[in-house]
Amino acid sequence: MKRQRKTPIFITKLSKLVRRIPPNHFRKEEFQVQLRNHSSGFKGEQSLEYFYRYLPKETHFLHGLRIQDDKHYFQMDTLLITPSFITILEIKYMAGHLLFEDQFFQFIRTYDGKEEGFANPIDQVNRQKYHLSRVLEKNKMPTIPIETLVVMTHPSAIVESSPTYKEAKEKVIKSSGLQQKFESLARKYPTPILTQKQIKKLIRLLIKLSSSYDPDICELFQVKKNELAKGVFCPKCSHSIMRYDWGKWHCNTCRTSSKTAHIEALQDYALLFSKTITNHECAYYLNLSSSSQAYHLLRSLNLPASGTNRSRHYHLDPLLEREH
Repeated sequence: MKRQRKTPIFITKLSKLVRRIPPNHFRKEEFQVQLRNHSSGFKGEQSLEYFYRYLPKETHFLHGLRIQDDKHYFQMDTLLITPSFITILEIKYMAGHLLFEDQFFQFIRTYDGKEEGFANPIDQVNRQKYHLSRVLEKNKMPTIPIETLVVMTHPSAIVESSPTYKEAKEKVIKSSGLQQKFESLARKYPTPILTQKQIKKLIRLLIKLSSSYDPDICELFQVKKNELAKGVFCPKCSHSIMRYDWGKWHCNTCRTSSKTAHIEALQDYALLFSKTITNHECAYYLNLSSSSQAYHLLRSLNLPASGTNRSRHYHLDPLLEREH
């Protein structure tokens, strides 16, 4: 069983923030770097899908679990569940020369002549194991061995560890080594502990306990919402703002026209500003000439609404499920 891997809402929101931050904003580059880092991490997780096909068919996969233990949340990139053991995968998509060093338990990357230190992913995944075991115990699940692996997914990465760092040699692998390592764990734990019924119960529990990291992105990065660009971006030339005329959106740069370009702009509004919008707010945000234009556009989308007349609020949540 596989739980479908979706783009995290945090990455989606961050991409919208980057798009609507003006080009000359002093923090534009900072947000672009953040987006690249988070997107590359997600790309690394996606790249492992190819190697999952070589694992036993009865293996169950859960991706992107974020669960609360006491007052704090812990997050696991991927959880592999079998009847005899569970494996937590901490997935890293990083190029360069990657060194795991055990004198100070450091993780050091050398790339383009630059040396950087990062949080040691072995420590990260060990903490995840600690919290997961607590959660399973609290919920009275059967005790089952929990193994941890750090998977380096960038194809050009060179991975090395200090000669004495035994844990790194046991737990750090490249993507192509997942099948062999999994087979080794299966030999280590040959005795089934969970029945299929218990596995299904465990999966339901973990999905129920999991919640996405979904912050107010502007508040998180301390960006004032009036700093963000208004209007409808051209779907073809991307950053040009379109004008609305005779029932269509028109781009003065590339001459593209569209009847539905406002849908993506309203999706941006739902993710960055508010999940509800009034006619007046819509007219201002889309650069329309009147609230009556906003009224007709919003009505055409068949959105649920609350309130009457000027206090009517349209609920934008359904747009986040649509492709425009």
